Amino acid sequence: MHRNLNFYKLLILVSTFLVIFISMEIISKSIEKKYFFDTKVYLQKAKPVLHRISDIPGLSYELMANAETENGFYAINSKGIRDREFVIPKPKGVFRILVLGDSVTFGTEYFVESTYPKILEKLLNDKVGATLKYEVLNAGVCSYNAVQKFLLLKNKLLDYEPDMVILQFLNDDYYRNAVFSSGLSSLSERDVFISMGEYFSSNFPKLISLPHFIDRFLMRYLATYRVLNKRLYDRLSDDYPEKFPSQAYRFAAYKDMADSMRVNKGAFEKFHELSVKFNFPVFLLLVPELKKESQIDVWIKSDCPQKYGFFTIDLQKSLKSRGVNLEELRIVPSGICHLNKKGHRITAQIIKRHIQGHIGY
Repeated sequence: MHRNLNFYKLLILVSTFLVIFISMEIISKSIEKKYFFDTKVYLQKAKPVLHRISDIPGLSYELMANAETENGFYAINSKGIRDREFVIPKPKGVFRILVLGDSVTFGTEYFVESTYPKILEKLLNDKVGATLKYEVLNAGVCSYNAVQKFLLLKNKLLDYEPDMVILQFLNDDYYRNAVFSSGLSSLSERDVFISMGEYFSSNFPKLISLPHFIDRFLMRYLATYRVLNKRLYDRLSDDYPEKFPSQAYRFAAYKDMADSMRVNKGAFEKFHELSVKFNFPVFLLLVPELKKESQIDVWIKSDCPQKYGFFTIDLQKSLKSRGVNLEELRIVPSGICHLNKKGHRITAQIIKRHIQGHIGY
């Protein structure tokens, strides 16, 4: 009789736990459905083998240091950018230009030497009798938005001691963070949908002191654990805003695009703060969609540069002044922003013309 009583007590205890657990999961899933939607993987055509989950809160993913494809087409240096190694600290007599951007800058279709940052480097160093050596670093990462570009600069690239930063901008820099899926071995032409569990397990920073594989397992399969981590992140963000950017996780799958635009626009104030602290000018390279009537957001063309003291290179305006048809710069007829080789070459020439008065040239 005593054994049966203990059994029933255990059964009641287990049943109560299951009811509470299931109820919490149902509530947590309803919370997720209210604020989030299953998201897409935006790494375009870049090789997933080049990327890894980032340890930097809000960055989601980053290029993998020293990664290289078999044919050498893509090669990442020890700081995680698609370029050669550069001496740290910066040698005397070197003027260093850091180019931040997305896949347009990364140059997914060409060897790095054919991308506009490296063409610019060659153009600057071709000057006879130059007293400075110019180094132009390609720090483009596929699908990065404004927040991710800022976090890359702040957390990984200031060691390069840039004398100038060129920030390549597309209208989609206001969009939600691109996300990374460690389970994908290749990417198709179409966007790949992943579940909320896959998104959080691959892109949300580890906050709780559990073994990594347990933390990621719970993040993938338990909505309650994801909601708990989300609220913990918000608390850490209130206490340590520099380390945990406010609500950065929301941009990958948050429903409110206005919120994404607001926080991504806020990243430009952070760029300004870094430029003042480390004494480098910022040039905004505004890249249009490669169609005749494309538009760049008015705020980034006028209000942002005036407010923060940035210089602007309006690529569409410069191309029109040269009589260049935007469609001539497409890689394929359906392409809307990736530059062909002619586009990279002309872009480098335009940048050189705009910056040469600022670089002791």
